[in-house]
Amino acid sequence: MMPKEFIDSRKYRSIQLLSNVFFIAVWYLANDGLAFWDDFTYVNFAHQISQGTFEITNNHFTSRVGLLYPVSWLIDIFGINQFTITIFPLLCALIILNLLFWIGHRHGHWIGIISGVLLIADYHTITFVTHLFPEIPIALGVFIALLCYDFVNRREGDYRLLALLMALSLFGAFLIKTSILIIFPLFVYLVFNDFRRKNNKGFWYISVSLLVFFFLLHGFWYHETFGDFFYRFNNISDNHEATVKTFFDKDAVEILKRLTYLPFLGFLRGGFFIPLGFALPALLTLSRNDWRLNKPETLWPVASVLMIGCWWFISTNWKYYSPMPVDTRHITFVIPVLIMAGAYYWSDKVVFAKIMGAKLKWLPLAAMLAIPAYKVYKSGDKNYKELEAVVITEFVENKAAQTIITDGLVSYGAAYFYDFEVSNDTYQWWVEMDFNEIKVGDYLLVNEPTLNDRYEEPGYLSLLRNSITSKGLRLETIYEGKVILQVIREQ
Repeated sequence: MMPKEFIDSRKYRSIQLLSNVFFIAVWYLANDGLAFWDDFTYVNFAHQISQGTFEITNNHFTSRVGLLYPVSWLIDIFGINQFTITIFPLLCALIILNLLFWIGHRHGHWIGIISGVLLIADYHTITFVTHLFPEIPIALGVFIALLCYDFVNRREGDYRLLALLMALSLFGAFLIKTSILIIFPLFVYLVFNDFRRKNNKGFWYISVSLLVFFFLLHGFWYHETFGDFFYRFNNISDNHEATVKTFFDKDAVEILKRLTYLPFLGFLRGGFFIPLGFALPALLTLSRNDWRLNKPETLWPVASVLMIGCWWFISTNWKYYSPMPVDTRHITFVIPVLIMAGAYYWSDKVVFAKIMGAKLKWLPLAAMLAIPAYKVYKSGDKNYKELEAVVITEFVENKAAQTIITDGLVSYGAAYFYDFEVSNDTYQWWVEMDFNEIKVGDYLLVNEPTLNDRYEEPGYLSLLRNSITSKGLRLETIYEGKVILQVIREQ
């Protein structure tokens, strides 16, 4: 094991502070604006909360109150823009980052520094702190819950307080997204293992009792409001949509692919391979005795294996088998756990000690910073700032009623540009509109990076332009950059 302190505590705290500042800078510079579908939906509901018009409906996003209310409180304070709507995910990530450094302060400076750098440089982490998604807040809830158990297993801290904190963190994650239940088998295993070892019984009595109480309170509220104790679960089942990413609607061959090799491809495509590769030796070298968790640090690889295994096979729907999509964003919450598993594993190896004793020991860590640099470099690819400037200049500040024909993302999330105020402007998605409704004076707004091949938007755009020409009309360019704005005129 590397010595606990290879630098003095003041220097370690300075590295921690610089890491926080750097992460905030990356969050700011890599922010590429709204992804529109998810983040616009969340911020719309958060705005409704601040206006007093919010209500839970059969849109299952409305039940994610653990995300919506904190975002609402923050936009009440700071207003609505591409940065303020992501403050909550940022704060959650910063808490995880500082918890990693805190663990490093207790168990080895290199554990804190390496895990901190890997979190900051993680592709998923950067993506989901710069957009309003539930993934990072859920990751925080899971990480705190496991950290609470880690303390109990090490006989550190008051088990009663830690049981309360674990129950609150898991229930908070559940209020954000019900998919957190895929880690339920992990905690069942931890309970079973501790009772077999005759350890931590008081901790589990309290935490399980609290979780059951919170779950009953949650269910009875829905029963009182909607007449259905399992309203959230039934709502998800009833509104489950078949897409190219779902598998419940696929044949047996496709499901077999999903349960065998497709997740591996998902790990490679999703930028997940760095934390997974870092932790993989720790996962593959787990022995039978390690699963008893007599060595506290084995919690992290054991938890990683069980979490990935549950994601691999468990159904997201309780009425029929519907395995998780292979999009690795749905398992983002395992990334801090993988990082901890790898950090403990490597810090105990002789080869690691030799590398860290070398003059160029900082070089591998510095190389990791190429990932946030890449995210910052690519942040302008969606032309979000230019799109926002065009919409505000040409339409928001122009009080005349106008019709804007545009892609699905912009037509869906256009209210964001108006700060959710009532507008006379009408946005139409060219995929769904009747081309016979085209008239002189309508605008065509095109931003190539937001076009969706899944909905055949480029093809429909060509049909729209051909239809305009066939009607004896023409498109006059008002603005041409990376974003193109044209108005329909007579020949």
